Amino acid sequence: MVTVRYKNNPEDYADFMRFTAYRVNHKLAKAWVFFAAALALGVVAVFTANAVFIVSAAVFAAFGILLLSLGVTAVKKSVARTLKEYREMHTVENFYRFGESEFTVETKVKGKIKESSVPYGALRYAAETKEFFYLYVRSSLAFLVKKSGIEEGSAKELKELLFSALGKKKCKFKREK
Repeated sequence: MVTVRYKNNPEDYADFMRFTAYRVNHKLAKAWVFFAAALALGVVAVFTANAVFIVSAAVFAAFGILLLSLGVTAVKKSVARTLKEYREMHTVENFYRFGESEFTVETKVKGKIKESSVPYGALRYAAETKEFFYLYVRSSLAFLVKKSGIEEGSAKELKELLFSALGKKKCKFKREK
């Protein structure tokens, strides 16, 4: 069994939102496609010395920059709006108990406690960062499990438990060194 305690932190939540937008939902993927096209056209321009390819590469690069800046700005605004809406976020504390077939979450908000059981089958996806495991129930909603909050067990045990419960396709974990 692994147990974890986590008190919500607005900066942690902002990091989660950025991770979800960029890594999980691939908000910047279209921009990278334009950059790749610009690079390919640039290479062709170098070998053919054709001005049309140079201009085309510049146009694709400009669209890539535009999409990149629009994507980053949209995510920043979304983070700011969400943090403004949920000003009381820092009052929430979660206590997780991870078992073999499910985990329980005891949520404490302003002294009130609510307990829920979540079967691993209800999770769509699990991801790992340096500091967290994100257990997604929807594409933009997840349980934030902070590694430094582990009270019983270890991050390695939790990772193995999630991997065996969810399978390789649903887990995006850091590789062991």
